[in-house]
Amino acid sequence: MCAPLWNKDQVIGIIHVDSPMLTNCFTLNDLDLLTALANYAAVAVEQARLNQKILAEEKKRERLGRFLSPQVASRILATSTSDSQGAALGAPEVREVSVLFADIVGFTTLAEKMAPSAVALLLNDYLSRMTDVIFKYEGTLDKYIGDAIMAVFGAPLDMPDHAGRAIRAALEMQERLAEFNAERKEVTLRIRIGINSGKVVSGEIGSINKMEYTVLGDTVNTASRLESSVAKPGSVVIGQNTYQVVSEQFVCRSLGKFTLKGKEQEVDVYEVTGPSPSAEAAPAGDA
Repeated sequence: MCAPLWNKDQVIGIIHVDSPMLTNCFTLNDLDLLTALANYAAVAVEQARLNQKILAEEKKRERLGRFLSPQVASRILATSTSDSQGAALGAPEVREVSVLFADIVGFTTLAEKMAPSAVALLLNDYLSRMTDVIFKYEGTLDKYIGDAIMAVFGAPLDMPDHAGRAIRAALEMQERLAEFNAERKEVTLRIRIGINSGKVVSGEIGSINKMEYTVLGDTVNTASRLESSVAKPGSVVIGQNTYQVVSEQFVCRSLGKFTLKGKEQEVDVYEVTGPSPSAEAAPAGDA
């Protein structure tokens, strides 16, 4: 006797019962019983498949949640079967993005005067607040580098207004830092922020045993140099590429040309002092 395992209108398996020693030993009642068992088995198989799918999605969501905002993570999971964004975190690809670096000024000297446990608590509180701002504007947390933060706007999902979002995030990070300092009167932190826009290679990069999502390229290097070599405590500086996109949205002051480490040509640098009064405030939600 044979009975199919049905899942809606699709056969997902077959139960086969045989008796090599006897012939014509099965009756219609036996077939009815086998059919009922097949139906129960089909439900159990499909439930097991569904549970595996849920567990896999939870693991993927947990992994994405480490460096993506909940909104972006949900979008990637929702489109994981589509050709357009299915490989959003897969093979490296070229993307147009804005990269943000933020670093605490003099943190090494400050940490020398504090107990390790106090340093950890302070840093965890600071990084949590700054990351919340990045996620608010749907940026991607690339990595923490000690007390420094590297964030990307425009990857792994397309973001046409990535430059504006990066700057709004940077300005709000400075505001949140002021709140942080007001609440923690034992220390006063100051941060420098550098932003640059352009093409990068984005994707999962690393060794066979450990892969991490990141972005690479001259755009990233320039953003890092703007933060470390040009930005002053409490300031937000941007490169020429970013300025060309956001010059009408924000009030920017030219700082002149700088020769950054590792670059042959001078770079025009601007300091962002705030949003332009004539520009409409863009929402922080949808990309």
